[in-house]
Amino acid sequence: MLGFVGGLAFIVVAGVAGQVVGRSARVPSIIVLLLLGILVGPVTGWLDPDAVLGSRLYPLVSMAVGLLLFEESLKLDLTRLRGGARRPVLALVTVGALITALTATLAAHWLLGLPIGRAGVIGAILIVSGPTVVGPLLALIRPKQPLESVLAFEGIFIDPIGATAALAVTNMVLHGEPVRLGVTGLTGVGVGLVGAVVFVLVVRWRRIDPATHVAIALAVALAVYAVAEALHDEAGLFATTALGVAVANQTVVRIDAVHEFGSHIGLVLIGALFIVLAARVDLHALARYALPTLALVAVLVLVIRPLAAAAATARSVLDRNERAMVAAMAPRGIVAASTASVFALRFEDAGTPFPQLVPVVFGVVLATAVVYGVAGPLVARRLGVRTSEPVRLDDDGVPVVVTELAAALDGREPPPSSRPSPPGTRHP
Repeated sequence: MLGFVGGLAFIVVAGVAGQVVGRSARVPSIIVLLLLGILVGPVTGWLDPDAVLGSRLYPLVSMAVGLLLFEESLKLDLTRLRGGARRPVLALVTVGALITALTATLAAHWLLGLPIGRAGVIGAILIVSGPTVVGPLLALIRPKQPLESVLAFEGIFIDPIGATAALAVTNMVLHGEPVRLGVTGLTGVGVGLVGAVVFVLVVRWRRIDPATHVAIALAVALAVYAVAEALHDEAGLFATTALGVAVANQTVVRIDAVHEFGSHIGLVLIGALFIVLAARVDLHALARYALPTLALVAVLVLVIRPLAAAAATARSVLDRNERAMVAAMAPRGIVAASTASVFALRFEDAGTPFPQLVPVVFGVVLATAVVYGVAGPLVARRLGVRTSEPVRLDDDGVPVVVTELAAALDGREPPPSSRPSPPGTRHP
């Protein structure tokens, strides 16, 4: 059995290796990470996160999810939404998210036999998607504009929104006290906003080298998480989310360098987090809930997503076939699985285990990645919404069109990984 140091090193190495393999094979890294984590965990027994991390497991996983939400929230720059894509994207992450949460809650209640509160936790978690799983699928599908921008921006914006909603529902179910939920949320948001002010003041100090901005952002994110948790239990995730949104939308300092957070720290963080989470999956629970999970996936794919997409894209710039393509694209990704795992730990810590949460959400993540990965290109070809030009991805797995658009709106040069290639260069 691996000790703490050896286990920690193994987790990091396996996490990075899984993402490298995923990117090289041009498949969503989350699939590789989940399968690798299950292999080294419950299948072979090489890694037991509970034995390696012990009592540190919950605080470390919770802090890692907090950093992940900070990284995702940095993408929630509202100035990016301009032009024809603005309306359908905003509708998808508001009206569409609400429809998804409510209908997925009812589906989980009926199919899994869960109390409505716990079904609501699953429904809220299933709002999220994410660029790390949408990006590679867009590379396969190669949709035309403005459809590509709508799908890409929805994937970027929906993660922090869905995670915050899921956090609120989880707190309500665990504590059943609206006042406590309000205090928790306000504490976290307040600390996050103070942290954003501190970050801006530090970065604006001209003696600070831009090369250190990522390290400063990491330090501030860790600090606001710790302070918020010290002031009020479970306020840390609210704090890091508020910090990311505030930093992304302030206009005092440029944060070009901070967007490298996801390329470097995020790479290690996501990989390690998913190896730990997947290694804790109970294979018997996966098998036990396989049929209701597949039924839930069928409802999500055939009923819930088309309903949400129809409501959100009505009377938008998208034509009928493009709207149908939006209805055929809603994979779940890293934030869904990670929030499910950390909330499951919270239920365990509160003495009221939620055994269905992790196997059901992990099953939905894997199944939707496979379904949309296989069906997406076929549906796009059938609808005639594909372009002849391949969709290029930047180093974060986000379509280059999004990176270049954000750079143009910010008045800066696009990063080297997203700049157009020289004439004659072929893209894979």
